[in-house]
Amino acid sequence: MKFTKGLYAYCIIDREFSPDPNYPLPDQTFSINYQNIAAVVSRLSESGWQPTKQNIMNHQKVITKIQEGFTVLPLRFGMVFKDREEIDALIEEKYSEIQLLLLKIRGRVELGLRLFWHHEAFVDDIGKRTIEDLKKEYLRASQDRYSAAIEVGKFVEEVVNRRREEYIKRIYEPLQAAADDALLNPITGEKMVFNAAFLVAENLTGHFDRTVEDFQTQYKDKLIFRYSGPWPPYNFVAVNW
Repeated sequence: MKFTKGLYAYCIIDREFSPDPNYPLPDQTFSINYQNIAAVVSRLSESGWQPTKQNIMNHQKVITKIQEGFTVLPLRFGMVFKDREEIDALIEEKYSEIQLLLLKIRGRVELGLRLFWHHEAFVDDIGKRTIEDLKKEYLRASQDRYSAAIEVGKFVEEVVNRRREEYIKRIYEPLQAAADDALLNPITGEKMVFNAAFLVAENLTGHFDRTVEDFQTQYKDKLIFRYSGPWPPYNFVAVNW
């Protein structure tokens, strides 16, 4: 489908319970108000809705900027409407759902934490010597190198998953208990330990930061910490439009 006109929607904002209800919206955006909430939109450009890396980054930047002044319910990239009337009708239909979601995230932000093994620690954790011995054992028992490689691969996967579960119990679960909500996203790559998102009250982010720093100090020789945020709560709310 080719869009050449209409409105592009970024997020829903809470106009009643927000840090700064008079905070200026980013350039080229404006609000469509409904009771105590509003949709933040822009006029649609011919290429602005297409899923390029730059457009996706711009979508996220606009929402992050709006978050500085408002409680924000982020919308997924690519939400296009033909006119204001269509948005009005949808907001009215989804108003109760939106109110519940805003209540969940009011005064809260999303924080992200991805953990990776250091290369040497990864080798130590999975037991390289044991794996080398297994390779020799499988190859002695069979001349089928392909089958031997599969068996060793299965063993490595089992060991890695067990070690991941240990770190989840040691690091993720205590952080989960300190947050209002938390979840584990899919991992990418063999050396990623976990990829987590946390919904944390804004007045408790300092305490949460220090807890992460304590874990980072404790595991600095084994794990690389990639801590990020605060972000709009992408992982914890979704308006089904």
